[in-house]
Amino acid sequence: MSIPDLTPGAWQTLSILLIVLILLVSNKVRIDVIGIFILLALGLGGLVKEKDLWAGFGSEAVIVIAAMLAIGEALVRTGIADRLAVWMTRIGGRTEHRLMPVMMILVGLLSSFISDLAIVAVFLPVVLGFEQRYKIPASRMLLPLALSSTLGLFTIVGSSSIIVANHALIEAGQPSLSLFSVAPLGIALLTLGTLYVVLCRRWVLPTVTGETEQSRPMIGVPEYLTELLVTETSAWHGQKLKDISFLKENGLNILRILREDSVYRVRAATVLHRGDILLVTASRDDLLKLRSTPDVSVQKEVHRSMEETDIHLAGEVIVRSGSDFVGRTLQQLRFREKFDVTVVAIYRDGHAISRSLATTRLRVGDMLLLQGSRDSMQELSEDTGLIMISQTSHNPQTRKKGPLALIVLALMLLLSATETLPISISAVLAVGLLVLFQIMSMNSVYRSVEWHILVFVAAMIPLSTAMKETGLIDLMSQSIINGVGGLGPYALLAVTFWLGALITQVLSNTATALLLAPVIISTATAMGVSPIPLIFGLITGVNAAPLTYIAHKVYLVVMAPGGYRFRDYIKFGVPMTLITFAVTMLLVPLVWPF
Repeated sequence: MSIPDLTPGAWQTLSILLIVLILLVSNKVRIDVIGIFILLALGLGGLVKEKDLWAGFGSEAVIVIAAMLAIGEALVRTGIADRLAVWMTRIGGRTEHRLMPVMMILVGLLSSFISDLAIVAVFLPVVLGFEQRYKIPASRMLLPLALSSTLGLFTIVGSSSIIVANHALIEAGQPSLSLFSVAPLGIALLTLGTLYVVLCRRWVLPTVTGETEQSRPMIGVPEYLTELLVTETSAWHGQKLKDISFLKENGLNILRILREDSVYRVRAATVLHRGDILLVTASRDDLLKLRSTPDVSVQKEVHRSMEETDIHLAGEVIVRSGSDFVGRTLQQLRFREKFDVTVVAIYRDGHAISRSLATTRLRVGDMLLLQGSRDSMQELSEDTGLIMISQTSHNPQTRKKGPLALIVLALMLLLSATETLPISISAVLAVGLLVLFQIMSMNSVYRSVEWHILVFVAAMIPLSTAMKETGLIDLMSQSIINGVGGLGPYALLAVTFWLGALITQVLSNTATALLLAPVIISTATAMGVSPIPLIFGLITGVNAAPLTYIAHKVYLVVMAPGGYRFRDYIKFGVPMTLITFAVTMLLVPLVWPF
């Protein structure tokens, strides 16, 4: 079918696909909103039957992704992952060359059952602690941490991209992949990836000068805690905090107010009075500017009532992908009012932002330096839109059930591996047992699921159906055959890898797999070769090609804590991607013949 021969339905489907790609590349629209657009466009256009339009929500891919997110969260909540992180420091010693391989192997194994983002969140505080305890800069450890979390391809439930690729195989009438079928690839990638980092770290990781380089973003952020007295002649008297422009313009954060020997929490609508004592945090330069205003005076000593307040620097959080925080300001989120926590600074692209914080739109990967009480921080840590990178405690009763959570996981793996039950049923059974044994509540299960991903995956499935029924997939596969079909299956495998590796730099790995898997399967079928090796080539390309920091969400998460620049990812990622390509071309055809 040539371009002019496309039917009206095919043109409609192609238009929807192009709009979806533009929205994904722009990174300005939530992927669940994109998913809703897809469903509405397909439904209103009559491009698929109604039963097919909603079929994605009941698909095995969506069910398995949701269940595995909940199971992974159970392993985190029960402290299993934390205990393994502590165990890592015991056997890994205190030196970089010993800790690094132990960390990478352990994280790679765990990421087969726990989402890559969750496992990075668990290990972040541990790795950051190496700076203080062992003088190992975070910049030397966080890129290897992120890489190993994407190389744990030991089971087909270890990555959502593998789950959706397997779903595409089933939809095309191919046999489903077995639970551990991907293990040879995972073993090779994790082994070679670990060797690459350990042997080449001197050249591919950021160079450290001096005893220890504080690459983490603590320079330039407010770090002085002091008190200000609202003077008798102050123009601030009778004004609400949100209306005092001096505070916003000079990066002053008011944490508490002492009034008549009582300490009050701060709200944007709080009205100031003469004689109020304000507990503020700011940089040295901003504090010096206070000399220019007659409205307040700096107190020489901290008031005893303020010393007893529960305010303290409690650490940092990172804005995660798909979060409600993305694209919104702290003011719009009513952040301080909701959590009773003050954002002291935002660290982004290697720089600290300490002014106009309330009106700065948050992005994925932004690191927020926070100040608040321990209770407020605990409440904030339960918000799934943020990754807390300071150590968090677990409920002692939940921690006692860690071994039981492992038994549930083992049961799920056993039932799936022996094909006693389909993976979807065994995964849902495992979630049911976690709730039955009170390891997780139903509310915890719901909070652990990344609903934005599920909505997008469920919407892309009927879009694939529309592409197939209108002939778009046949057109795309024929274009690939015309280009490289004459060069044989090895050339097709190479093209598949690089298509996945390059497209995933602008789309997510799951979106890339959803888009390419049906096309690759159709191409293989038309050429008369097995689609299995090509699917494994695609899986490798979308998961293990860290060419940029947007190749995978975990690389964006470690950017701020590690103080990385774009060039660091290029220097680290290009050699690793070439190693991954070599593994694909040598191992995949050997284990899964064409």
